[in-house]
Amino acid sequence: MYLKYLQIVNYKNLKNARFNFSQGANTIIGENDSGKSNAVTALRLLLDDSYYYNSKRMKESDFAYDLGEWRGHWIIISVVFVDISSVDKQTEVCSEIVPEDENQIFLNSYINSGTGDIGTVTLFIRPLKSVRKKLYEAQTKEEFEDLLKEVKLSDYEFYYTSRSQTDFTDPTVYKTIVGDFETGTYSNPDDDDTAILGSKLNITDVQNHITVMFVDALRDVANEMRKPRNPIRRIVEAIEAQIDPTDIERIKDNINQLNLSISEVKEIGQIGTQINSKLMDMIGMVYSPEIALESQLNDEINALSRYLSIKPSNQNDMELLGLGHLNMIYMALKLVEFKFNRTRELINIMIIEEPEAHIHTHIQKTLFDNLKLTKDYTQVIMTTHSAHLSEASEISKINLIKTKGVVSHVMQPIEKLDDFGENKLRLKNLKLSECIERYLDAKRSVLLFSKGVLLVEGDGEEILIPTLVKKGLGVSLDELGIGLINVGGTAFEYIASLFDNVRIQRYCSIITDRDIQAVAEDSSHYSENAQKKGETRKTKLDGLFSTNPWVSTFYATNTFEIEFAKYTNNKYFVKDIIQSLYTQETTINRHKEALKTGGKDCANSVLTLANSIGKGWYATLLANTVDESVEIPEYIQDAIAYACQEVVTIDIKLKMVRYSLTFYPDSNLAAQDILSDITCIQNLKDKENVIEKYCNTFPKDQPAIFIQKIDEVFLW
Repeated sequence: MYLKYLQIVNYKNLKNARFNFSQGANTIIGENDSGKSNAVTALRLLLDDSYYYNSKRMKESDFAYDLGEWRGHWIIISVVFVDISSVDKQTEVCSEIVPEDENQIFLNSYINSGTGDIGTVTLFIRPLKSVRKKLYEAQTKEEFEDLLKEVKLSDYEFYYTSRSQTDFTDPTVYKTIVGDFETGTYSNPDDDDTAILGSKLNITDVQNHITVMFVDALRDVANEMRKPRNPIRRIVEAIEAQIDPTDIERIKDNINQLNLSISEVKEIGQIGTQINSKLMDMIGMVYSPEIALESQLNDEINALSRYLSIKPSNQNDMELLGLGHLNMIYMALKLVEFKFNRTRELINIMIIEEPEAHIHTHIQKTLFDNLKLTKDYTQVIMTTHSAHLSEASEISKINLIKTKGVVSHVMQPIEKLDDFGENKLRLKNLKLSECIERYLDAKRSVLLFSKGVLLVEGDGEEILIPTLVKKGLGVSLDELGIGLINVGGTAFEYIASLFDNVRIQRYCSIITDRDIQAVAEDSSHYSENAQKKGETRKTKLDGLFSTNPWVSTFYATNTFEIEFAKYTNNKYFVKDIIQSLYTQETTINRHKEALKTGGKDCANSVLTLANSIGKGWYATLLANTVDESVEIPEYIQDAIAYACQEVVTIDIKLKMVRYSLTFYPDSNLAAQDILSDITCIQNLKDKENVIEKYCNTFPKDQPAIFIQKIDEVFLW
């Protein structure tokens, strides 16, 4: 059996979250403060017997941050185990968590349980029944709200159940079991439905058979190894029955001989004599017992394990090792412990917080790959914001956390991905998830950690677009939270399919060419076939993603190189390249004249230039040439605005305004006026006024155009 789902409702920034896990090594990926630690803490609240927590330790901040008034609300933490075998069910605890009648609708739509049964365990942190009864009996909304004000943290209970088959992340389910706070109605506690909430459970029974071990990023390993129940002792206990009896007898004889030798030391014997003498002085000879000071080292194998320790072969003290090595040693010990104890526990869950802490880049990947091998006896859940671990993670075992405001959403890139591949992309003999898994090995970190994504055709766009943004707008793609992925062709549909309501909820812009031919038919650059492919590509992409709220496609009428050269300012940069590449004046003048003429002559000249040196090198030369006067093609601005619509703050807009104004001469009174306004900003309204004034004053300036597009994108 293994942990398949973790549901969290109303806990900190996880208001309605569902995590999906598989056997082996799983990752929870997210930026700082996204809720990774909150997720593993919730799991420990439910299953980790070493993590003691009850209503006396609760804080108001434990409730979902956007609830406003926390009083009366419930925190729900629920886990679903799957593949519970007939052997597992022989234990009493398994039979207690497996539903008697499995809900097939629940199984088909929510759980894919594989070959075995499912089992569920749930924690409800909720008001006591007496408090809930009063809230239910409130006659009016005003009375209900007055009663809520009286609710205290001490009025809450920790109530554990099993066998529930409910999707608690469904808001309608929450209203059914708790109530509707907007209307001031609360559910009747006398009507608690065990079919929904589950049957009451003694959580200790479960925790005795499920081991949850938490490895903190900064764990004090040396101190952990001194504890009585350290991993070495538990390993020795597990293998004690396998030790040869003759070895045990030999060790006992040696210990008894050692005890005798210690006791026979003259100075130790004198201590016993002095104790006897002092006792007789105190209570007399009649009542004084005869005392002997002897060595009594325990000769039991499990007792001897406390004297076993590990150390580097070239050092005498383990504490001389760095934190990274100590943490890896501890994880190795725990995995060995789990291996030897797997007949005792139903499941071992190792939670590792940020394993990248203090660990070298290459070791991170090796560690992750090797942790995958533990799936037969240990399930691993790691939280990380390491790009290296993300690249090593399997897409099918990733939970991605996205934060918006004070609420975090959990996304699974694998969700219904193969269905999309089969039904939309018509893949018959291939699984889309497997194709993407292999393709994204080197580019996954960009996709997983960016707040928005640009997909581009080739090297030219990949090289030049970041420079266009930095030089034209005064901010980088990184500042905008945008990741750029070079698809290396036009097969955008595979990567774009990851962005969807049921998978990754982040905006993805596809930037591609329609390849409508802009040169004369007798030109060597003319390709009727390319134009047909461009139109076919547009039809396909529009058909696949026109109704997808997270994906939009932005088309160049011709090609990227031609679109760039259509703008007057940009032609100066192309002329610089012509001047540096060609030596013959006639050739230079011919290309410059073509740029000036525009139309088909300009297009033919640009393509000749780009193809002669390679589009990637052409883009590199442009990137080294362009300055703040560069004009970003409109379709690219539209694509960037779409991709970063969730993350462009007013301060980023203000940075673009400052950047633009610094290039205006001192004689430009409008620019100096707005710069003066910036220095006087005191609040958010002042910032908004400055930005509005700038956009109205310089409507054709690149940052002004982009800011307006950002504001418009919310209306799309």
